Amino acid sequence: MSAHASLSTLTRLYREAPKVRLSSKDKIVVFSDLHLGDGGKDDDFLQNARLFARVLGEYYYENGLTLVLNGDIEELKKFPLKKIVSRWESIYGIFNEFRKKNRLYKIVGNHDFDLFTQKNRKRAGKPFRALKIDYGGKILFVYHGHQASRFFENHDKLAGFLLRYFVFPLGIKNYSVSHDSMKKFKVEKRAYDFSIRKKVISIIGHTHRPLFESLSKIDSIKFKIEQLCRLYTDADDMNKKKIEKDISYYRKELEYLYRKNMKNGSKSSLYNANLVIPCLFNSGCVIGKLGMTSIEITGNEIALAHWFDRRVSMKHFSHNEHVPERLGESEYYRLTIKKDFLDYIFTRIKLLT
Repeated sequence: MSAHASLSTLTRLYREAPKVRLSSKDKIVVFSDLHLGDGGKDDDFLQNARLFARVLGEYYYENGLTLVLNGDIEELKKFPLKKIVSRWESIYGIFNEFRKKNRLYKIVGNHDFDLFTQKNRKRAGKPFRALKIDYGGKILFVYHGHQASRFFENHDKLAGFLLRYFVFPLGIKNYSVSHDSMKKFKVEKRAYDFSIRKKVISIIGHTHRPLFESLSKIDSIKFKIEQLCRLYTDADDMNKKKIEKDISYYRKELEYLYRKNMKNGSKSSLYNANLVIPCLFNSGCVIGKLGMTSIEITGNEIALAHWFDRRVSMKHFSHNEHVPERLGESEYYRLTIKKDFLDYIFTRIKLLT
């Protein structure tokens, strides 16, 4: 897709998206890419199903958040909707509790776009193509992200046919943008460019890669190392030892990520080498190997949260400025990866674009 075609598609999507208002009392959580299946071995949602159900019901519902499901909720490229709804009746039950309180918005992605044509879609819920959240006249634009991809926009039916009857039965893994670093970069770059043009915050999914203020994990770690180096100069001997330990940890993490990205043929994830505008956010996915991520908006703050099972991911307990909080008496924890004020972010967008 050319830059002009991508801009045209996203402009139309933006223009037609319904608008909801965000007050200082409102709280929103954005999840994307659940890929609900039939509960069998090919159901990607299965591994984090218990985590998601408990977090959704006991944390986000009980704390009064509005739920925004940002695309690829059902895996309709692999499974019939009837089987999905039947297997995950309990999950749809939680969705329905949000719906009863008028606290649910569901946006379609490329894997569940067929919800618009499904006869038995009532249980799945009314879908939207995108959503605009009005924060005092400033806009947070929420959409899945496949709209910035030429293949999925122009050949969705063909993609679905290939996925269901050839790719999945043959066990081919690299079947979508979430497994291709170059495709991730292209989708994010187009979403980033559109956000700059419109001076909005865009929140997407699709690539399964969490982003906060347009920064990937690699970029965030680089900035973190730089910050620690600055702190080291004025630190006392005790704190210097801790900073040295943290820098060593982050360096190893960065080296691992670079090796991984080089293997996948990825380029730098910075969209503008001179100045990164904090306009693009990505809620990641619910089907991660080390847990799931979400974007949280509470009044004047926006945060990237990581939910995980302590038995799977222990490293967050010693190398993060935020302390993980436990969900009740469970083995599940919530970690705030990054957080900032919306007013500050919109000010930077205004002044830097």
